[in-house]
Amino acid sequence: MAQDPVHTAPSRPAWWRGVAADLGIVALLTMLAFLCATRFELSERIAAWEVRHESWQVDELPGTLVVLLAGLLWFCWRRTGQARQEMHERMAAQQQVVTLLVSNRDLARQLIVMQENERRTLARELHDELGQNCTAIRADATYILHARPGDSAGVTASAQRIAATSEALYGIVKTMLRRLRPMTLDSLGLVPALQELCELWEEQTGIGCAFFPSCVPDDLDDLVSITLFRLVQESLTNVARHAQASQVRIELRRSDCGGQLKLRIEDDGRGMAAGGELQAGFGLTGMRERVASLQGRLQIGAGAGQGVRIEALLPLAGAA
Repeated sequence: MAQDPVHTAPSRPAWWRGVAADLGIVALLTMLAFLCATRFELSERIAAWEVRHESWQVDELPGTLVVLLAGLLWFCWRRTGQARQEMHERMAAQQQVVTLLVSNRDLARQLIVMQENERRTLARELHDELGQNCTAIRADATYILHARPGDSAGVTASAQRIAATSEALYGIVKTMLRRLRPMTLDSLGLVPALQELCELWEEQTGIGCAFFPSCVPDDLDDLVSITLFRLVQESLTNVARHAQASQVRIELRRSDCGGQLKLRIEDDGRGMAAGGELQAGFGLTGMRERVASLQGRLQIGAGAGQGVRIEALLPLAGAA
């Protein structure tokens, strides 16, 4: 299995060997310059040349060149600092990219596992519930077909059982369809779908759930609608599993500027851990990925009742 590339800094002895080699070259060049100057008496020749060209003020050149050298050294020092800072920023960005890639890989793996689990559950329900009910309907229909003349009581009982079994089948199919895709979301819109979700969740868990929509547009993009629905669905699932709460408050409203939708989910449960953070499960990771895909922001913190508060801010224009 391929491993992610790991960037390591050179070891200290190797770094010192490079510095020592550079210093040796500088010292050698300095010694050669000194030997050449003493051999050809460069200082005397330069002084004589400056005297002959005094009218051009060439005797001021050494001081000017010293200032130029100092300026070049300062320029090199500044550029080296900037290059070092850019290198650190690039390494930090690369590390962040590696972290995101690992997180996305884990999330994709978990999504595949969840998808297969959902398919396994649906297959089991199709086999157990639908198969059993279809067998019962077939048995009753066969009885009606082969019933003796005058056996009206048996035919009536079989017909009643077929009607009851058909109603049970419809309920099973309706539940499966709701799990796959909320039908209310397509037929009535986001607000009725969330209201129905809260009511069903309240009946199933016994935990109070209050939903307060305000100025929610009716013509929301489908991706925005399904993202908000899944955020509420996942949050309610987490509350039922971990929060030990007695009340959940959900608010969905359009921001004052009109270009964003704000979703707030707050419970009165046991709150976050001692470190002030929730366990980074794949549910929360999926919520962050959904919000980030729409250029939105997701914040998780302590609620007013020391429970957990989840706030999502989604842009309306950018999401489309």
